Amino acid sequence: MIELSVIRDLVAIFSFIIGLTYYIIVLRNQQKSRQIQIISSAESPKDWGFLNWEVKSYDEFMSEYGGEANPDGWGNFMIWFNRLELFGVYVREGLLDIRFVCLLSGGTIVESWEKYQGIFGEWRVRSNRPRDWVEAEFLYNRAVDYFKKHPELAPSNR
Repeated sequence: MIELSVIRDLVAIFSFIIGLTYYIIVLRNQQKSRQIQIISSAESPKDWGFLNWEVKSYDEFMSEYGGEANPDGWGNFMIWFNRLELFGVYVREGLLDIRFVCLLSGGTIVESWEKYQGIFGEWRVRSNRPRDWVEAEFLYNRAVDYFKKHPELAPSNR
């Protein structure tokens, strides 16, 4: 026959396991909520026309679309790429899941970075700031890797 002390110990052990399981579930739900808050709080461009801009040389691009020539379009352009930079940091630090980002904006991330990566490369050289836009580029690379592993979720043009 089982003694009362053994039953008491088993109840304590099972209570601990149940409490730990509950705590882990709560933490996972908080992480998902935090990811939704991060995505929702990031500013979005009011106009997406910059996705249709013609990419030329850096000088031509800046003279036609830069902040002085096209302040509204440039503002939306910078809002988008600053958002990618921010999301890149969050993904790198494990605060945002790449799957979540790809399901929401993956196609636009890939399309926009591929279109303007030459502009940002020249930006880095001319401004002598090699770290500019590296988190956006990191996010792009992670999105491309994700779509290679999950081709069923890849944008139709990939």
